[in-house]
Amino acid sequence: MEDKNKRYYDTNEVAEIVGCQPSALRFWEKKFPHLSPKRDSRNRRRYTVEDIEVVRKIMHQRQDQGRTIEGARNQLNHRETAQNLIHRLTRVKSFLLEIKEALDKQS
Repeated sequence: MEDKNKRYYDTNEVAEIVGCQPSALRFWEKKFPHLSPKRDSRNRRRYTVEDIEVVRKIMHQRQDQGRTIEGARNQLNHRETAQNLIHRLTRVKSFLLEIKEALDKQS
């Protein structure tokens, strides 16, 4: 299983962790720009924990949600955009609260 101290996993390790075939990982790498494992000096794929999470999201979209590859890719793009928007709105809210506090102190 996943070792929390390990930085990189090879294709076979990731396939075992998520329960798919190594060939599926290589295929998804071509179809999903979200999945781009680094390569080592011997050109072997090296997956990070973040890459493994992307694989899990792809599998969820494909198997549990029944989406096509294009549908899964669109959903991942949409989810990524929504997360960025939430993050930006949270920062704006914090900024506005700081301004409100500064104005309240001046009153």
